[in-house]
Amino acid sequence: MTRLSILTGGLLLAMSLQAHAQSRVVTLAGLCLHDSDDCRNLDYVLRQSEQALARGGVDLLVIPYTPFLSFAQEAAAEDLKPFSDLARAHSAYLCIALHEGAGEQTYATSVLLDRSGDIGFTWRKTHALADDDHLALGDSLEVYHADFGTIAATIGTDFYFPEAYETLRMKGAEVILWQHYPERFREHSTWEPLLAARAFDSHCHLVAAMYADPRAYITNRYSMGMQGAAFGRSMVINRVGVPIADTGYAEGVALATVDLDRRKQDPYDPWVQSENVFFVNCVGDRTALAPVAEPWTPAVPGPYSKRTARLAVVYLNPENSWRNGEVPRRLLELLAQAADLRPDIILASEMSANEQDETTQEVLGQIAEKARELNAYICIGGLGDAEHSSIARVWDRQGNQIYGQPLYWVKGFPEIEVFDTDFARVGCHSCGDLYTPMFDRVLALKGAELILDPSQMWGGSGRINETLLRARAIDNGVWLACAHWNSSDPGLRSVAIDPYGQVMAASRFQQEGIFSVDIDFDDKRVYYAGEAPDQPVPGTEGIGTYISGDLPKQLPGWREMIFGRRHPELYTIIPTVNEVTMQYRPHEGQ
Repeated sequence: MTRLSILTGGLLLAMSLQAHAQSRVVTLAGLCLHDSDDCRNLDYVLRQSEQALARGGVDLLVIPYTPFLSFAQEAAAEDLKPFSDLARAHSAYLCIALHEGAGEQTYATSVLLDRSGDIGFTWRKTHALADDDHLALGDSLEVYHADFGTIAATIGTDFYFPEAYETLRMKGAEVILWQHYPERFREHSTWEPLLAARAFDSHCHLVAAMYADPRAYITNRYSMGMQGAAFGRSMVINRVGVPIADTGYAEGVALATVDLDRRKQDPYDPWVQSENVFFVNCVGDRTALAPVAEPWTPAVPGPYSKRTARLAVVYLNPENSWRNGEVPRRLLELLAQAADLRPDIILASEMSANEQDETTQEVLGQIAEKARELNAYICIGGLGDAEHSSIARVWDRQGNQIYGQPLYWVKGFPEIEVFDTDFARVGCHSCGDLYTPMFDRVLALKGAELILDPSQMWGGSGRINETLLRARAIDNGVWLACAHWNSSDPGLRSVAIDPYGQVMAASRFQQEGIFSVDIDFDDKRVYYAGEAPDQPVPGTEGIGTYISGDLPKQLPGWREMIFGRRHPELYTIIPTVNEVTMQYRPHEGQ
């Protein structure tokens, strides 16, 4: 018996070691540098890099974007020699982003040095905001095959273009780098949801390399002329959007050892997740995402009679869902109560009914009557037909059904649609479509200013769900409203989110009811560019030392600015199906 146990234990140990040998365990590090005049030099950057690598065992060190350093294309090996020597001495990959002189052009270029110190790959910054317009841009989004996995890099304001990350994902990236330099106006409230979403949506580890102010961190205050301190917080974020190393708001190095092959057991047949948290994969055709890879033309606004609207969101307990053969009495009661709010548009959750059912047909007529009585648009999801199990349907103020967007992720469909109300353009995604980020991008490119999400999705957690909803609103400059079923998870709420990604209203925990929020669609999200006419005077002590005297203008129209700076010629892979998207689909026969 003892001998059998020893043999069995030895066999298990051997199997464990063999499995470990087949895994790809790698140590990733993101450097955080000080944002100060005396630190913008080669000696400081080399010293901090040496200290990070001296910890030992680092496979990849990512240095922030250093626009105060440069190299010449024709003398790259010589100009980059100090960094090459570091990479060679520590047998580590080292990635430095700096300015590249190429003829008469200047690029922001990320250079990956391999373990021998040789140049393995270069990426040029592909997207620009106004402050980057002095730079030439790269014309490709590519990946590099290191000895431990596939790497891609993004630089500076590339971060604000989710298409870049989707493209790199579909080209096989497993680790994506973001090398940044402090912008003139530091607006960081959007970064946390976006950082999580970039990793989660890409199914990649993300290494972010930043700068920290040597002084205490403080956010911007435009009215005082304060642009905000540099963020700090270089991070290693895992595949599901969780920071597993973070420098906080200080100089240092974020270092984490990860297994690129590790996945948790997936009990959710037949849908293949291949991930460490629950999420929904798009398993259908992707041709409806084609507008992402096409030139953007600003949408022609509809003949709106006004530009303000009151949005009401109805939230229910799951047992009161609308089902075939049943009249959803609680839903109808809450719609009647909505009259006191005088809403312009009402959103309810994703139901479980089908128009082929006789009772459901009768209730559809009652919903039309409610729309007429309330003089409001009504959107309800989960109302299927013979072809689709779940459709988000919309009735206008006269009770006419004017829109029906099926659930996309289960099989896809040819075209994603939007519709005009008398106050704004609106689109819908339903439930698990949240996990296809380019779906909402298409809605926004087609002019949607409000996205409605009737949902049954409880996902990995309510907090994950809310983070992704916030990221979709931020990326697309839209209002976004989601109606969930009540849950025992306090983080899972029905919410209304503004274009800055902030939750403006939410449901109560495990209570049925209605909340509302007033929206002004002409109050556009702002951005910062150019020079403010009245520049503040920097102080010599105290809070005044945070004022730089280089304040940009605050301008409306963030979304239009971002959409006009996309490069759709780089995104042609997105509306296709390839081996990367296929690996998240059910195996044949499932």
